[in-house]
Amino acid sequence: MSEVVSSEKILVAEDDFANQRVATLFLKKLGYQVDIAENGQTAVSLASENTYALILMDCQMPVMDGFEATRKIRVEQGPNQQVPIIALTANVVCGINGECEKAGMNDILNKPVQLEQMKSMLERWISSQAH
Repeated sequence: MSEVVSSEKILVAEDDFANQRVATLFLKKLGYQVDIAENGQTAVSLASENTYALILMDCQMPVMDGFEATRKIRVEQGPNQQVPIIALTANVVCGINGECEKAGMNDILNKPVQLEQMKSMLERWISSQAH
């Protein structure tokens, strides 16, 4: 089975190597190109220089967490100011949804991420015109 190659790129902001690998594997299987940011500061930098179809943002990262990185991407006049940003979190505590929403995130994908959940999330947030 060959992978469908799309010109669409997705930014994965995630500090855990194993989670980076899983997300990359799933996204490539679904036909997307992937950029990895190991912390929020790198994510903000990449988001100011590249255009993404969607950003997957871990909430808890070193240097700059996903909440701060999302706020910075939303206020910059960069190419991803309006791009869907999906929180990646294993933290399902009460109030995390509100914190994600307040930061400017569009939705939440709980870890460990499953392929079908990721596929559904991408289909929900990436416009059908793009495919």
